[in-house]
Amino acid sequence: MSDKKIVSVCCTCHNRKDMTLACLKSLYQQTLVQKGDVILKVFLCDDASTDGTVEKVRENFPEVTIVNGSGDLFWAKGMEVAFSEARKSTSDFYLMVNDDVVFDYSMLSSLLKAYTAANSVYSDVAVVGSIKDAITGDWSYGGKDWNKKWFKDVKKAVLPSAPYAECKLANWNCFLLPETLAKKVGNIENVYDHAMADYDYSIRILKKGGHIVTSDQYVGACSRNETKGTWQDVSIPLNQRYKLLHKKTARPVKSYIHYCKVAYDNFWFYWFILQYVWIAKTSIVYKLRGYRV
Repeated sequence: MSDKKIVSVCCTCHNRKDMTLACLKSLYQQTLVQKGDVILKVFLCDDASTDGTVEKVRENFPEVTIVNGSGDLFWAKGMEVAFSEARKSTSDFYLMVNDDVVFDYSMLSSLLKAYTAANSVYSDVAVVGSIKDAITGDWSYGGKDWNKKWFKDVKKAVLPSAPYAECKLANWNCFLLPETLAKKVGNIENVYDHAMADYDYSIRILKKGGHIVTSDQYVGACSRNETKGTWQDVSIPLNQRYKLLHKKTARPVKSYIHYCKVAYDNFWFYWFILQYVWIAKTSIVYKLRGYRV
């Protein structure tokens, strides 16, 4: 790299101190940071942690800008707070991360390499880092393609490929957003509590004429979230699954209606109702056949 780049990291956390510290350590040990080619600014929204996260971050990483949350922000609103704070200072890129990812030291090199390759083709491009499962080594988070079948909204993983692979949706476990594109798309929508904000932003990028590509290789490790005990768990009684669906950490009615309107335009109501149909169908099949579907 000929010029130093300023990368502002946006992250939110709540009561998982060890994960947060491990994530921050892997960020500051990036090869490009160690070489001085990248200036890292970290903006961490701590949502009222009670496990000593703030104290340990200040002790080990005093350069981190900590923004105190109210305790009820959850992921999307916490990321909105961190992103808003980061946008107050000069940046070339924003790097959205989840604090449960431990990054390879070549992560920034890989993201910027893919960005440079794609930017020679597209003027506005963001890069999603491909993340693998810490145990199996399989793809866990990253870029996805969209196949809107009439009976189900299918999202297929886009595996890392050199120099990059194009995709339509991006998980924000690791997401590099150039400042020029952030200006065009704007902030994270505050209608979301926890989920769907990263997909919403992906769609808004595409609607602005931008593009999303994957890194050329895996850049970190993070296991997928468990579905057991959530609305996707078909062994749970149907009425309970509907209650779980409406939790802030799942798909609250107001935020999911907004997402459906962004994603599906005039067909939003069909896709909104379809989730209830799918839950009922999978519960009935499980009860009749006695196995997970």
